[in-house]
Amino acid sequence: MNEEGSYYVDEEAGQLILQNGDVEERFFIEEEVLFDGRKYLILVPDQGDEDENREALVLKMIKDGEQNYLSIIEDEKEFQNVKERYLNK
Repeated sequence: MNEEGSYYVDEEAGQLILQNGDVEERFFIEEEVLFDGRKYLILVPDQGDEDENREALVLKMIKDGEQNYLSIIEDEKEFQNVKERYLNK
């Protein structure tokens, strides 16, 4: 399934906003992780509460010419390496 949308960063609020059609999801940018020459974003859903047990979303930043794209990490080893880098900061 190919789901395309767009995103933008609200730097004042420290949030990344994902848009897909009429749906908008807001995430706090918890951390930017650099690993193996790539940038990854650790995102926490903006649900209006301070629940420390919320699950984070990890997205990979892909640069294609002048465009930047966000992608899920499909490779389990790559994901574990980024997770380890984040947890051991």
